[in-house]
Amino acid sequence: MRRTLRYTAAAAMLLLAACGEDPYVIIDGDEPGAPRDLLATYEWVLEGFNGTQPVGHPTVELTWLPPTDWSGEVFRVYGKRSSASSFSRIGTVTSCTVDGCVYRDRNVSAGETYDYYVAAYNERSGGETSSDYREVIQLPSSSRPAAPGAGRGVGLDDAVYLRWTDTQNGARLAKYIVYLTELDGQSYLYPMGETDGTGFLDQRARNGHEYVYRIAAVDTMGHVSNLGPELVGIARPDVTGELIYAHADDPARSGFRFMTDETMNPIVSGTSTTAHWRLESDANGWYIRPLNGTQVVRYSGRTTALTCGPGADANCRAATVAPATGYTTAAIPVDAEYSYVFRVIGADGQPHYAVVRAVILGTDQNGRDLLIFDWAYQLIPNEPKLNRIGG
Repeated sequence: MRRTLRYTAAAAMLLLAACGEDPYVIIDGDEPGAPRDLLATYEWVLEGFNGTQPVGHPTVELTWLPPTDWSGEVFRVYGKRSSASSFSRIGTVTSCTVDGCVYRDRNVSAGETYDYYVAAYNERSGGETSSDYREVIQLPSSSRPAAPGAGRGVGLDDAVYLRWTDTQNGARLAKYIVYLTELDGQSYLYPMGETDGTGFLDQRARNGHEYVYRIAAVDTMGHVSNLGPELVGIARPDVTGELIYAHADDPARSGFRFMTDETMNPIVSGTSTTAHWRLESDANGWYIRPLNGTQVVRYSGRTTALTCGPGADANCRAATVAPATGYTTAAIPVDAEYSYVFRVIGADGQPHYAVVRAVILGTDQNGRDLLIFDWAYQLIPNEPKLNRIGG
């Protein structure tokens, strides 16, 4: 974009008229003041998506300030392709304020160069005074940034965390737009928010629902990419720092029942018919004993967290999907920093999956064996995804 001097004196006005450009009429004493600080900027405007492809148009936005002695005159906008011989009036702006004026020219094409100027027009006298300078702007060639790469959605407690990759856009990137594209199987295209990083936390997600998202990249010119791959997250209750005692040491606080609402107390008696499991211990260690039809399996390998959500390091490892086989109704040993996946019958009579990650195995000041653990419970029946899919 460059700025060129438009008019300097009456002689210049006569010269423009001779060259075929639009002259204006001045009635002595009635001519308005000149518009100030004309500026032209380019932006690509998104209208929507056709499938995963963006639909939109280029536009040039003109802004300026009214004359210092402005008394309500309207403004005429003139423009042309730089290759054209003369200007045409392309619009009239009547809704300015003392803080400024705006006009958007949609009749433009990618890769072309355009010249603009504006003029204050006195409708009573016919006097017209143009801006001292005209703006020249070259539009970029039509292009889109690359779509974001693969990522993952992590189901949290009343939230879903999204993380994705982008190795192509680099310095041309301005931001990402996060779209909700599906909720419990129902299609949507709803913009959830924007970010300049490759992560986003949806705190409007609610437990027991499956959310599907897609990400679009936006470059510094406003061009929008195709929508990226689907990211799926299922919000579900989880709790950290739960404490349970060994059945032999404190029977009343040795049983556990997975709850749909973490505000409810999940610790029950180790003999309760509602308990899903209880903690046991002997000279050889600690054990999880499934109860009342519950099944359990140890997740393969050591885990570093219950969930690898926001702020997790690159080496974070969590139980993400329930194993398909290996479950037992017998007691199994418990080790710190390992996760255990449960298949239980929920209050709705349907199978549900849950996960427990053992954090600390020890004793209290009275010598009672205990387990401190984190847990999560999947509210959707028969859904094996514990906190993420993909990535």
